[in-house]
Amino acid sequence: MIQAVNHDIAVKSRRTGTSSNGQRRWYTDLIGDQKVDQVQDGPQSHYTEMDANGVIVPHFHQVSQFQIMVSGTGSIGRNALPLIGLHYADHHTAYGPINAGPYGLGLFTLRARSDPGAIYLAKPGYKDFLKPSKKRYLLAENIALSTECVLEHRGKATLESVLEKDADTSDGLGASMLRMGAGLKTTGPDPRTTGGLYYLVLNGSMVLNDMNYPTWSLVYANRTDVPFEVAAGPQGLEALVLSFPRFDS
Repeated sequence: MIQAVNHDIAVKSRRTGTSSNGQRRWYTDLIGDQKVDQVQDGPQSHYTEMDANGVIVPHFHQVSQFQIMVSGTGSIGRNALPLIGLHYADHHTAYGPINAGPYGLGLFTLRARSDPGAIYLAKPGYKDFLKPSKKRYLLAENIALSTECVLEHRGKATLESVLEKDADTSDGLGASMLRMGAGLKTTGPDPRTTGGLYYLVLNGSMVLNDMNYPTWSLVYANRTDVPFEVAAGPQGLEALVLSFPRFDS
């Protein structure tokens, strides 16, 4: 079943919280249950705004995930994060720290399976949770967006991979930018070849089932859904198309 959330509506329910290391953060819940006690089938996504100079300490999750950094400044590990930046980590693959700069850092976390929470490397016993995985840790930086006029007047839909050419995508993993001019339509990738697929609107808007989804909105297709038609709004559309590895790989 296709699930979609309008960011302008979701952000009205933004909540203030405290991270595991006691720092202030703001959370916008998007798709799925944010509090589960074990790995569950079904998507889980949220938008986090880190406080100025906040830190997410090194950790891993039991499910694979994408993170997209869209606002503020920061770094991950030794890498500065020129926005827009994309990070992918396989399940049971450690990453971090993520450091917010003086203007904070806003990032989306997208998962095709729901995760019960981070497992921190600084805490005893973390190795008990480790399981085999491909240990992929991928970073795509400086994802460019079109100007308003160029986007609106694009003559055709294009799908451009943002991953390095040697990235292992044999199991359905993928990350591409979909770029479409005003009113154009296209059929998206087949979710059935993946472990689940997200669209994250970064510029313009997407029209789906006669509903308009503006910048920072999300659409999720389950791995059993058939390909569906995507339409650009009156300003055009630029969206990240993010597909997860198949669960049996």
